[in-house]
Amino acid sequence: METSTYVWIAVAVAVVLVAVLVAVAMSRKSKQRREQNQREEAAEVRRRVERDESDVREREAEAAETDAKARAARAEADAKRAEAERLDARAAESGHSAAVSRDEQHEQLRHAEEIDPDRQHSGGHDGEERSVRRGEDGHGPGSRRGHGEDTRGDDVRH
Repeated sequence: METSTYVWIAVAVAVVLVAVLVAVAMSRKSKQRREQNQREEAAEVRRRVERDESDVREREAEAAETDAKARAARAEADAKRAEAERLDARAAESGHSAAVSRDEQHEQLRHAEEIDPDRQHSGGHDGEERSVRRGEDGHGPGSRRGHGEDTRGDDVRH
């Protein structure tokens, strides 16, 4: 082999070595640039998170406050529901008591009519006389109308 062939082989090897070295250097540079870009992006993300932290805390506080208000409203509604149930029970009891009192009054009136000696009439005028005596027509001696007494509940039956 001739010397020029050796020179060309040496030159070719040198060119390949230089090309490999340049490729390795560019690869390292590219990797360093990529890592630097990733560092900068991570730093930016951290800054955004830090900046948004106060907003997130405000929203969490608002959610906690709203939850507390909802719990208070539920408690108030439960208390009102319990009060309504208590009043319903009391109203039912009062209504029952009033009905019993009304029945007792009717029974007493029936008893009074049975023992009243003036009620022992014979003939066809008995119903008419009873109506006038009890004041059911609003004009008889037993009438309560026009004498300042409350007659609103007189015709109510339970």
